[in-house]
Amino acid sequence: MEPITSWSSERVSEWLKGLEAPLQKYPFSEWRVSGMDLLQLTATELELLGVHKIGHQELILEAVEKLCALMYGLGGESLRSLTEKLRGVAHHLQRSIQGRWSLRSYDSHSATKLPSSELQEALDLITSAKGLFSLLNRYQFSQLSGFTASKNIITLCRDLGTTVQKCCAVLCCAV
Repeated sequence: MEPITSWSSERVSEWLKGLEAPLQKYPFSEWRVSGMDLLQLTATELELLGVHKIGHQELILEAVEKLCALMYGLGGESLRSLTEKLRGVAHHLQRSIQGRWSLRSYDSHSATKLPSSELQEALDLITSAKGLFSLLNRYQFSQLSGFTASKNIITLCRDLGTTVQKCCAVLCCAV
């Protein structure tokens, strides 16, 4: 299944049209919401799109949450468990990179190639970050100050994912 972040606004509109009957009065196709926008949707943004009923906002946000749970395996994980998981993955990746730097025993050719284990750890980091920030973008957290930076972090994770994909392509072509 194609990642939600790469969904077009048409794909998002079709998905929204599959939600509960009371929501069908909204002009989803006019919203022009991409997959990335869908994952970052908040009650405030729904208000700006014309969804003024809190019950309708909750239906949409809960549906997005369930979609994320299905796509990214977020089942019953808590904020604490997701944070600890992200911290652990980031720490492991950092130690791996620092360990490779401390060896200083590679030639100029191998210095430009990342080991596939580090690429996998970067992918694990991205997956963990998606889980955590999906939870943070829920309705109850969107009203708290300090969580608006999560959108920037999601963008950085997307950029990291793009870089990892490029590195994987180069690594696969070199083998």
